[in-house]
Amino acid sequence: MAIIDQIAQWAFELKYEDIPARIIEKARLQILNTLSAVLSGKYFGRLDNIASLWLPDGTATVIPSGQKTDAGHAAFVNAMYSMSFDFDDYLFMGHTGHSSVLATLAMAEENGLTLRDVITAQVIANEVEGRLGASVLLGQHNGQMWSYIHSAGSAIAISRLLGLSREHMAHAIALSLYQPNYPLAPGFMTSDSKLLTASIPIFNGIICARLAQIGFTGNTGILEAENGFLSRFAYLPLPHILSGFGKWWVTDTIAFKPYPGCAYIDTAVDSVYKIMNDYKDKTGRVLDHSHIRQIEVFANILTIGMNELSKMYDNNTLHPVNINFSIPKSIAITLINHSLYPEHLSLEMLSRCKNEIESLSQRIKLHHDWLYTLKMQAAFYESIGGRFLLNNISVFALLKAFHNIKKALPSIPLGLTGLLKAWISLSDKEKKAIRDGLKRKKDYVKMDSFTFSFGTKVKIEMDDGSMYEAEAIVPKGASSKDQTDVVMNKLNYSIGEQQRAKALYELLIPTTPAKKFMESIVMYTRDNPS
Repeated sequence: MAIIDQIAQWAFELKYEDIPARIIEKARLQILNTLSAVLSGKYFGRLDNIASLWLPDGTATVIPSGQKTDAGHAAFVNAMYSMSFDFDDYLFMGHTGHSSVLATLAMAEENGLTLRDVITAQVIANEVEGRLGASVLLGQHNGQMWSYIHSAGSAIAISRLLGLSREHMAHAIALSLYQPNYPLAPGFMTSDSKLLTASIPIFNGIICARLAQIGFTGNTGILEAENGFLSRFAYLPLPHILSGFGKWWVTDTIAFKPYPGCAYIDTAVDSVYKIMNDYKDKTGRVLDHSHIRQIEVFANILTIGMNELSKMYDNNTLHPVNINFSIPKSIAITLINHSLYPEHLSLEMLSRCKNEIESLSQRIKLHHDWLYTLKMQAAFYESIGGRFLLNNISVFALLKAFHNIKKALPSIPLGLTGLLKAWISLSDKEKKAIRDGLKRKKDYVKMDSFTFSFGTKVKIEMDDGSMYEAEAIVPKGASSKDQTDVVMNKLNYSIGEQQRAKALYELLIPTTPAKKFMESIVMYTRDNPS
């Protein structure tokens, strides 16, 4: 049986009652987190012009305006808002909320379904998208640029909501992957085009589900076929990861960002917050960024790599999209405003603080620290065995894949001399996790204990010579942390009133009609106190 047929079989048979309670709770938080990202998009000025676009009549809600259109266009516009400031969620491996939440809410509202139906379809999308992203981990794209996962996720989720048969669900996925999106880094890293990353694939997935509903067929072997999806989008395909449905849940790994920006900035900003609090406790004053002599940031290889990419595509203008991937600019804006929220990335604010941001950014230096890279590796191997990830793959094939990946990336100064010192500094538990990682059986998967470790240390030297230092290993909002507070704080911020945010959370019960939930969102945000 083809991989897509197996996926469709699981998605067709899954019942709401089969989903563990902890996964349902994470799905509820993901809905609220995605709404926060959508509502915060109001600070991205050019999005206001979307209201001038012609949209067909319908019964699905464009959240920021309350306008009604069909489900496909509603999900398209809402996803542009949710993508605007990188204020979203992420899991192993993908940023799924744009499609798993927004496409399902729109279609459920249009078809008179309940949040029980939404959450079931949402979890299905999460599980499919996370595995699909992981299957092409060693490929041309990474992270949010796995945009094609939104096509497949939307196709299977919408098929489920429309009540399609197993065969029709399989054809919907196959159709959605026939012309997969191929995002280009220059557009993704520094311009408004990034906001289309999920929107276009979502629209494609919804259309493909509709086509399958009326009998259109696709090649359900398109994933693993010769010259198929996996061979075209991965230097080294990992098809075995597209398995384990119902046995382990990638939704377990979902993390919610407390700050607007790539997940790799989170621990750096966490550290800056600690330093600002420490400075105030010691001096009784708010830290004045104009008195900072220099800042040093020590981070893991992924954080350094992300920052190098942001520099590669920096066009010397302050644009929120590029800032989302820049450690120096994100830290500078945090210190200037003593916090970091979407409003601080508005074009108006960036223009007003341009000189301050650029001046402070130039005093920030980044260094790769092997200790945080090894800690990240140890955390990964605690939950996922190396033999599972690289099942029956030769060392030669792996090295060839890494070579191909490296050609498209900027050079990262690793500083190999610090590797031994970092290894000695690891705890015995972390050393054991790394040693055991590649020895564990290929079925060693514990997604319920998985956490993202993006360790960072920040050192700030003031003009008077005083030094302040802070470290963060696991970002706030990670799967191992108390996530409710992070999500509710974001919702309070985006709505502007705590009671309204709490009321929305309380509406997230299985029997609530999707229409009523969407009407409540519009009602609670129409007269936003903020």
